[in-house]
Amino acid sequence: MQKIFLTQVQGLVNKMNDSYEEAFEDGARMIAQSILSGAKIGIHAAGDMEGILAQAVKGVDRFEGLEEVDAASADSFSERDTVMLFSPSPNEAEICMLCDQLRQRGVSTVALFTGEKREEGPSLQDLADVTVDLGVTRGLVPGEDGERKGHPRLLAALYAYYSLFFTVDEILEEHED
Repeated sequence: MQKIFLTQVQGLVNKMNDSYEEAFEDGARMIAQSILSGAKIGIHAAGDMEGILAQAVKGVDRFEGLEEVDAASADSFSERDTVMLFSPSPNEAEICMLCDQLRQRGVSTVALFTGEKREEGPSLQDLADVTVDLGVTRGLVPGEDGERKGHPRLLAALYAYYSLFFTVDEILEEHED
């Protein structure tokens, strides 16, 4: 099972790289612009994506001064700021409302999510400036009972976080030269 899972995760990461290279660059540019202008960088996560907060806020590889954002603190953000939103679904009501609140204030938003878009209701695909679908829509490993297991949504989110982190780092290094 581990080999199947590894192979499937590698395929997921390769697909994310191929499909969203430009989105990662666009999101990283927005974050870098906020950093270079002395503005704020924020992050919000919901559901099982909340695990990303440990790395992003307290981990070794974090954006300095990164702030957790919620509906109450969103009003302290302005058009120079950028917020990353990690969601288990493109239609997660809480995150869609927060994204809309930030958008109304002119805040740049980078939304990273997984799951299928529902036809009705708001979607991060329509609200955020940059979107990345992490691509985890089902379990990656088939079980003997036919059920699929291994939904690596947080693993995919962490990979996406690092894609942004390293790209921002490259941009900031180029700016120093």
